[in-house]
Amino acid sequence: CLVLRMETMMANAKDVDIPAGKAILILGDTGSGKTTQLLTLPGKKFVYVFDPNALSSLQGHDVDYETFLPDRLQLKLVSLKAGVNPSGPVQKNKGVEVYKEWENHFEKALSSGFFDSYDTIGLDSGTTFLDMIMDGVLAINGRGGMWPQQDDYGPQMLAFTQVMRTLTSLGKRVYVTGHTEYIKDEIINRVFNVPMMTGRLKKKIPLLFSEVLHAEAVNDGKGTVKYMIQTKPDRLNPTIRTSLKGLDPFIDVTIDFNKPIEGQGLGGFILRATKK
Repeated sequence: CLVLRMETMMANAKDVDIPAGKAILILGDTGSGKTTQLLTLPGKKFVYVFDPNALSSLQGHDVDYETFLPDRLQLKLVSLKAGVNPSGPVQKNKGVEVYKEWENHFEKALSSGFFDSYDTIGLDSGTTFLDMIMDGVLAINGRGGMWPQQDDYGPQMLAFTQVMRTLTSLGKRVYVTGHTEYIKDEIINRVFNVPMMTGRLKKKIPLLFSEVLHAEAVNDGKGTVKYMIQTKPDRLNPTIRTSLKGLDPFIDVTIDFNKPIEGQGLGGFILRATKK
C-alpha cells in the first residue's frame, strides 16, 4: 500500500507545462537591439529601467515602467591609496540612495500583488543594476562614491542573485538584458565572451534562465544592418542556450523599429513555440 501511495503522489515530467521563453537573459553590446526585442513579446509588460538608453527604445509603446537612475553621482576625485579620501562627505549623493528606493518598490510590489496583472517583467539592464547595487553596498559600508574594495563584492553578488532568483520564481516571463565582455583563459589560451557580471555571477546567473541568448547587429558594409540572435553555444559564446525547440543557431530578428509589434522578432519565435 505504501508503494502504491507513493507512486500516485509522484510527479511526472510529461505533465509539466512550462511556458516557452519563461526566463530570458539576452546579452550583447549596446545597439544590438536587446531592449526593442522586449516589445515583440506577447502580453502586458512592466520594466524596471536602470539604463537611461532603454527609454529611447521603449518610448511610444505600451509598456509600464519605473526608472531608477542616479541623477547626481560623486564627482570628486578618489585615490586608490589606502587612507586617502576625497574632501567632504561622500555618502550624500543620489547614486548611493537609488538602490534603497528600488528595493522598497520591489518589496512592496511583491507583497501587494503588483506584478499579478503583467505577463512579462523586464529588467534593463542587469549591468547597470549591478552598478546600482554596488552604490548601495558602498553606502552601507561607509564608502559611498568611493572605489569598491574586495569585501564589497560579496554583498553585491548575493543581492543580485537573490533578486534574480525571486524574479524567476514569480511564474511570469522574465526578460533581463545585459552586456558582455571578453576574457582570456591563460591555461588553454582561449578567448570567451561572457556576461559582464561580477565574479561567479558570470556562471551562476545564466543557470537561472531558460533562455540565454546573444544579440548582435551585423552591418553588411553597404548600409544594411541585420539584427541577429544566437541560440546555440559555440567556442566564443559558451553560455548561450535555449529551451525552444527547432531553432537555427543564428536567427534573423530584424524588425520594423518604427513599429515593433508582438509576433515579430524574438516574440514571434516564442509565440510559435507556445502553440506547438
